[in-house]
Amino acid sequence: MIDRLNKSTTTYKTSLLLGTMGFNFLLTGVDVLMAHSQNNFFRWELIPLVFSPLAVLAILARLIFRSNTVVKRVFQTVMWVGVLVGVAGTFFHLTGNATSSSESFYRLLIEGSPVAAPIAFAGISSYALVSEHYRGTARRSKLLILVGLGFLGAVVAAFLDHARLGFIPSYTLIPIVSGTLAVMSCFYIKNQADCMETNIYLSILLLNLLVGILGFGFHVLGDLAGTQSIIWARFLYRNPLLGPLLFCNLSLLGGLSILPESAVMLEESRRKESMVVSST
Repeated sequence: MIDRLNKSTTTYKTSLLLGTMGFNFLLTGVDVLMAHSQNNFFRWELIPLVFSPLAVLAILARLIFRSNTVVKRVFQTVMWVGVLVGVAGTFFHLTGNATSSSESFYRLLIEGSPVAAPIAFAGISSYALVSEHYRGTARRSKLLILVGLGFLGAVVAAFLDHARLGFIPSYTLIPIVSGTLAVMSCFYIKNQADCMETNIYLSILLLNLLVGILGFGFHVLGDLAGTQSIIWARFLYRNPLLGPLLFCNLSLLGGLSILPESAVMLEESRRKESMVVSST
């Protein structure tokens, strides 16, 4: 049973990674749709809404037409555009929060629009590019770096969000601690890890998965507290509904990143690495 599962994952690992990125773009698009609808899609806020379905279509086309060079180039172009969308979105959120030259640091990073949110587009796009372009140990290493950076972004987002509450109650510090452990573990095993180190890494991922699920529950309860009906603005701005699920998503990606590669891909990766070493 386990051998059959390992064989399936080695065969379809690239498709599994790209499919997961398509699902990420879909959920991120829905999250942005809910958030930006509160501003009636002011100015540039339509850009991520237009890009999200394009990214999903590009990934689907790449999965279906694997050997088509034109589709591959279109996919890569769309993903690089996603990196630009993430960087530009972060800039727009920062400038939107800075309503005056003397704006306080608190208003700039904590009280206004979430500055860490738009960079998710850059992270998802980068993960998709690495999943499609690299193979073997090179892919594993680069994906784990991206997951580690993703956890770092999640820690920053949780810190800024919970700082509004002054970290009260104290359990709001839990995702910051668990996410920091995940960052360190991703960078630690990015090249090689023995069985014990891999098990510790997977345990940390499971911890963050649990933290994400519990955080989602706490956010829902907090948004519903003291109300007679559902107030959607609370789910968007008071306790963001999808925020804690980022830890669940990154835990999943961390597990997918260390799935075994096929023997052919590993041999190809070693051959490319040896060519690079010999050329230098």
